[in-house]
Amino acid sequence: MSEALGATETGTGARRRRNPLTIVLSVLIGLGVLVAVFFIADGIARGVAERRVAEEIVAQLPHGVVASPSVHIGGTSVIAQYLGGRFEDVTVSAPDAVVDGIPADVTLQANGFPVDTTQPVDTLTGTVTLSEDALNTLVERTAPNSAVQLGSGELSYAAEASFFGFTVGYRVTGELQAAGDSVLVTPTGAEVTAGGGSLDVGRLVDLIVGSEPISVCTAQYLPVGIQVSGIDVVPGSATVRLEAHDLVLNDDTLGTLGSCAP
Repeated sequence: MSEALGATETGTGARRRRNPLTIVLSVLIGLGVLVAVFFIADGIARGVAERRVAEEIVAQLPHGVVASPSVHIGGTSVIAQYLGGRFEDVTVSAPDAVVDGIPADVTLQANGFPVDTTQPVDTLTGTVTLSEDALNTLVERTAPNSAVQLGSGELSYAAEASFFGFTVGYRVTGELQAAGDSVLVTPTGAEVTAGGGSLDVGRLVDLIVGSEPISVCTAQYLPVGIQVSGIDVVPGSATVRLEAHDLVLNDDTLGTLGSCAP
């Protein structure tokens, strides 16, 4: 009887002692399940947040602007970023944007985007790309009978002037340089394209154009705090690069346009 009892106790003790490897595997599997659940939840949260931001952007587009933006929230866990009060990287892409009838490819990237929208974004950068046709449509509205051609790193435009009763057409070529609240156009050449008869008006065109950079104000088209940081010109299209720091993104700031010093 005592031998049977001893055997039973020995069996029970054996059953109570678990293999250390089994314990480790159980813990690892449990942690793996928790990590998987976290990443699934984080992925769902990321998708929901991106759709919500895109919907908010569309709802707040000003009159005359049509776009179907896509939003990507980068960085580590969206949940962790939200709890930390700031998203590392938010990118908004609208390749099919139309602004007052002018098609444009727009991309904006915000680094340090606050959950509390009354706080400023650390850095905001963006690009706006216009085709040559779109740019000429815009030019025609403000300077009829002018035409722009885009080359490698330079732009040329056509214009007309009157000299001694003659109407002379000419084309000026210039290089573009970003200057914060304006764009500088430095003439690199000019030629007569039509008119003038037998007059040598080439020198007169040079005098009109000059050699000093021409400043074109861009601040009047952009919200206060956003500046032009660069311009890339290639045949057929031009890309304007924008930049801002410590900018609060709300109706007041985005609805207030800048101005250039007289």
